[in-house]
Amino acid sequence: MASSNPSSRFWTVVIVVACALSVVIALPNSMKSWAPSFLKPSFHLGLDLAGGTQLDFRISEEEIAARTEELKAQIEQMKTEGKNAEVQRLQFELQSTQQQHQNLVEAIRNVLERRINSLGVSEATITPSYFGDEKHLLVECPGIIDVNRCIQTVGKTIQLEFKEQADEDNSGEYEQKIRTQVDKVFRAVTSGTGSLQVYGQDLSSQLGVSYFDERPLFFSQLPKGLEGIANRKPEDPVSKNEAVIQTTGVDDQGQTVVEEIRGIYLTKILEAKKPVPRPLTDPKDAYTELAKTLENASVESKTAVDISTLSPELQSAITSMEIGGERSVKLTADQTGILYLAGRTEGTEQMNASHILMQYAGAERADPSVTRTKEEASALIQDINKRLAGGADFNAIAKTESDGPSKAQAGSIGVITRGLMAPAFEATAFALKQGEVSGIVETSFGYHIIRADKAVSSTSAKATYELLTAKMDEATANSLITKVQQGEVMRNEDQIIVRTIFFSMQPTGWKDTELNGQRFRTAAVTTDPYTSVPVVQIQFDEKGGQMFQELTKRNVGKQIAIFVGGELVSAPNVQGEISGGTAVITGSRTFEEAQQLAQDLNTGAIPAPIYLSGQTTIEATLGADALERSIFAAGVGLIILCLFMIIIYRMLGVIATIALLLYVSILIAATKLPLLLVSNQHVVLTLAGIAGIILSVGMAVDANVLVFERIKEELKKGKTYKTAVETGFKKAWPSIRDGNFSTLITCAILFLIGTSIIRGFAVTLTIGIMISMFTAVVITRWLCNRLINSPLSERPELFGVKVDRKSGSQEHRPQ
Repeated sequence: MASSNPSSRFWTVVIVVACALSVVIALPNSMKSWAPSFLKPSFHLGLDLAGGTQLDFRISEEEIAARTEELKAQIEQMKTEGKNAEVQRLQFELQSTQQQHQNLVEAIRNVLERRINSLGVSEATITPSYFGDEKHLLVECPGIIDVNRCIQTVGKTIQLEFKEQADEDNSGEYEQKIRTQVDKVFRAVTSGTGSLQVYGQDLSSQLGVSYFDERPLFFSQLPKGLEGIANRKPEDPVSKNEAVIQTTGVDDQGQTVVEEIRGIYLTKILEAKKPVPRPLTDPKDAYTELAKTLENASVESKTAVDISTLSPELQSAITSMEIGGERSVKLTADQTGILYLAGRTEGTEQMNASHILMQYAGAERADPSVTRTKEEASALIQDINKRLAGGADFNAIAKTESDGPSKAQAGSIGVITRGLMAPAFEATAFALKQGEVSGIVETSFGYHIIRADKAVSSTSAKATYELLTAKMDEATANSLITKVQQGEVMRNEDQIIVRTIFFSMQPTGWKDTELNGQRFRTAAVTTDPYTSVPVVQIQFDEKGGQMFQELTKRNVGKQIAIFVGGELVSAPNVQGEISGGTAVITGSRTFEEAQQLAQDLNTGAIPAPIYLSGQTTIEATLGADALERSIFAAGVGLIILCLFMIIIYRMLGVIATIALLLYVSILIAATKLPLLLVSNQHVVLTLAGIAGIILSVGMAVDANVLVFERIKEELKKGKTYKTAVETGFKKAWPSIRDGNFSTLITCAILFLIGTSIIRGFAVTLTIGIMISMFTAVVITRWLCNRLINSPLSERPELFGVKVDRKSGSQEHRPQ
């Protein structure tokens, strides 16, 4: 392979770049503080390596099967009575029910997956499993050791509920209702006629009620008002305390917001107070604790500070970091900072504007009550435009002739921010000078005439952060960041273990109705006959239809919320009273979105309860020990393989060792990165998966052995090194190909019929085989070709072959 060949240079660049990237990605993240985030992916560990909980849920099909038979009998009866319209309705419901039954496992799996995600578990595995006629779902939650918490969240009833908007002025009545409910439960649990655990389980699906079966509470985390339980003991009765809890979140602009919620706790002490090391998850607490051990240390907290006022080092870090990330920052020659970015708002442009809006039927986002045609709206807006040009008063016209809610404010829509309005509207509005009026602009709402009430102004970028500054180097700072992220920064604090029910006195915005999944029949995706937009058609039984009609009658112009398993899935507006038991939900932007909503509704109405039939807990220490042993075994095996190849094949063994190390780097990078580099799915490593990786390493060596033996045979015949390499790879390829492809077929079979553990083995082995073929055929050959013009290629003894000086022939040197 001559260096002047353009193709050779191209492949050289490709191989070097690919290998370099793989090596960087494969390195531990603690060694890559300088690297951008896309070069610092992490492994995704399964249950047996990370520790956690496995739950086995059995799906009951008795009720849905009984419903199918009932519908078939009703259809036959309606056919006999000649009620064709009723037959069609029942057939539609039967078809939908049969489809539900067909997709039963996948539908319930989707609901369970969303619940697991709410626990903060991103690598959960839910695997269907079949035992005879029984259908099961095996739920693996890596990192979750609290079995009760997992069961309560994942295994609660999948129930469809319809709720209506609560009266905002009725907060006093809502609070009194909660107090009455709390008093009832309190009397029962203190008198011995009821159990706090049973009440907690029964009420946990109610909005505004939170139940914890066994919850550790550090004294520093006690909500305001709950401090009185600190010195209580397990023998004490259940206590009732009013308290205020704080919840944090991130608003639309990326800022951390804190909300206080008043409520009542019913609390039972399970374990009295004792000092326990508390992992400091709040960066401010962790930095304050670390500052005690560092030289010249200080902690700085800033909220919504103007980024432009900060030092260049902080500006550079804050603008390039992800919100919620941590980074070391070199501030001066001897001072280094650890920076946590809690929030950041980018600088934006904004202005005040008013508009006159003329909607028409058919506009995508026009009010459904508008009946004028597009031609009529065009004529009206053109007439208004002429009148404004003639000096007519903009405010007066907006008050009398404009459409939309801004009409009441003489067309004023207040402050608008760039990037949040319809593109055509925004482009026109932000081009206007103060007081200037635009021409006619068309958007998905209709026709507009826009006035700039206040000129465009810019806001500066702001940040909220925590900064620990101390006399240390960047390596020390990075190691401290790792300790914070892994929860290794601790402080001894008193802790108690409690069982609690929390009743929020903050109105949820919704109140219960009698309508639920028992009266719901089907949900299906259809298209609007006029706009061809996807809509979801829902249907109730006769009694449910009457209840739904009454519900819509008293909520015209308001929203009705639809909850599945305690999660809000839709809150459509009621346009008018709906009779007949059939309704249409609009607002889905795509068919996929509409299908997801229909599936959620059907899942909530599925008469297929799930029952917990088994549970397993793996401690995190066991998982860590298994991972450590697996890595040790792989490392020892790799070293032995490299030594073996070097001893047997000399220079070729060195090439094989280099290729093998590159193979390992590429394989580690592949297990860290998303599958196919474009999906959001990752390889979840398990013990079986690691076994697949180790086996693939052996197959990678096997490919090199086949090639090298062929090369040695050719050298033994007296051929040149170049010819031996070309012939060796050519003759070895069929064996490499057939051996690897037969294994790939086996992997495909294992993946299709195996459980999650077997599938993990199949996936990692498949990835390993594909990479081993690349390294053996491409990288090893490329390295061998690098020696063609080297003096080393003229010394056969370096490749395990010696020359018979008497005969001039070459023979294999016994090893």
